[in-house]
Amino acid sequence: MAKKPISFVAWIAPSQTDLLLEVQKLKGVQCVAVGTSELNASTEIASALNTEHCADLRTMVTKFDDALLWIAEPSAYDSSLCELLRSRTSPSITSTPLTGALMELVDEAGKTPAAFYVPLLRRSNTHGELLDDIEQFGLPELLHITMTCAQGEGTLSARLFDAMDFIDNIIGTPETVYAACDSEVVPEEACDLRGNMTVHLKFADQRSATLLLSDHAEWRRSVYAVNKGHSLLMEDDASLASLIHGAIASSNEFSSGHTHADAPRVLALCEAARLSCLTGAPEHSSSILGMFDS
Repeated sequence: MAKKPISFVAWIAPSQTDLLLEVQKLKGVQCVAVGTSELNASTEIASALNTEHCADLRTMVTKFDDALLWIAEPSAYDSSLCELLRSRTSPSITSTPLTGALMELVDEAGKTPAAFYVPLLRRSNTHGELLDDIEQFGLPELLHITMTCAQGEGTLSARLFDAMDFIDNIIGTPETVYAACDSEVVPEEACDLRGNMTVHLKFADQRSATLLLSDHAEWRRSVYAVNKGHSLLMEDDASLASLIHGAIASSNEFSSGHTHADAPRVLALCEAARLSCLTGAPEHSSSILGMFDS
């Protein structure tokens, strides 16, 4: 007897329709409802997928309590949803970073994530390869991360979040964050960052890291580590659709012990990058992180 597909519901942006279709085509999962904040587009997407339409995210959260929830629409994963998401029977995943007022984010610090961030580079083989390399050669003196995607695959803020999470886990907290983006107007919140960005992170022990990020390119995630005459290039060749599918298919493994991003802390580092783009100068991460450590 064939195994019953895992049911999931998706809250997406219209530009992410093709991504949802790619996930849906992979075996073992079935989208039973879809929605987006653009009401007219939401009906059309549901019709194309031959699935149920949902006009409100909060309604989707509660009505489809027994199905995994995937939040993909940029900025839709708001801190005001967190307690509601934690009360669900089935887990929730998000491919857009947590957003909300600063004090609401501070309140979320240290709590079990309401939704698990996917894809997270720390769940990839690349992370394991680098840890093995560090065990033999020590922490890299220089770490370079490239994370790019097309506009239908996410945003610059999503790539920045994933890269900062990886850096913070591998090397630790940067002393300064110096970033540059190509936006004519820097947004008021890091979650609204779009376009291209480079980031230079300096650490207290003279180690450094650089990030190359974009939501105007093809999907790519790579890490290059350099240390005392030794270097290692790691390319993650998994597609975004396969990573999302894998998270849905293994949803029963999600728990408080599952690898997850400390969203408030990582968002503080992202905010330091946004401020640096605004001021044109390096920003000290300690001034922002202090709010979460108090």
